[in-house]
Amino acid sequence: MEQESFAKAIGNLKEIAKAYENILAVSDIKEELKELNLTEEQLKAVYEYLLENNIQIPDYNGEKENKEDIVENEEDSKFFQMYMDEIKELKEIPKEQLEEIFWKAVEGDGNAREQLVSGYLNQIVDFAKIYRNQGVLLEDLVQEGNIGLLNGIFAAAEQPEIENIENYLAEQICESMENAIYETETESKAEDYLVKQMAEVDKCINEFEQENHRKPFAEELADIMRKDIEEVKDIMKYLK
Repeated sequence: MEQESFAKAIGNLKEIAKAYENILAVSDIKEELKELNLTEEQLKAVYEYLLENNIQIPDYNGEKENKEDIVENEEDSKFFQMYMDEIKELKEIPKEQLEEIFWKAVEGDGNAREQLVSGYLNQIVDFAKIYRNQGVLLEDLVQEGNIGLLNGIFAAAEQPEIENIENYLAEQICESMENAIYETETESKAEDYLVKQMAEVDKCINEFEQENHRKPFAEELADIMRKDIEEVKDIMKYLK
């Protein structure tokens, strides 16, 4: 799921909803998001995000998830549970005030920046719910979303021509969360590859010892396995 396409699709749904008195059908939402190949759980999180933004979905029968209950389904810390309790009372920034507060924050106004960050905390949690169960804990996704929001504020100073601030911030938040997921997936694949290579080298060592009654040199293993000598040496370090 590409963060720019996802954030743009969410923005489009909000614009469509405005034209229909803030009402959307499930079929319209699925049509807008069909290219993103979302899971049913992710779609449910999108519905809930739209409901949080006062968009009605009459034919959606799912039960809205309480923010207080989210932590029960995650391996979250007590700190994060306290964080969830604190932000549930925070109010989002009125849309008519968002542009003014945003540009003040970009210009370095500390109060405006604090107001923007606190006003977006609940939305960041809603976005995190869409990305959860992909290898990164919910609390870490929320933290990445906060970082993405701050990065977006700082980066905006270099691109003053931002047509839709709401979509821009959504893109920054999603990008940060997706980067965290990608890094976790990359690390996991690297670990899986290393484990596989260790097993292959270990097997080759055992077979060599049985046939030759001695341990093989790294050069011999590299020749037998047709691998780079440095790679074999690195793998052998883990086997000691």
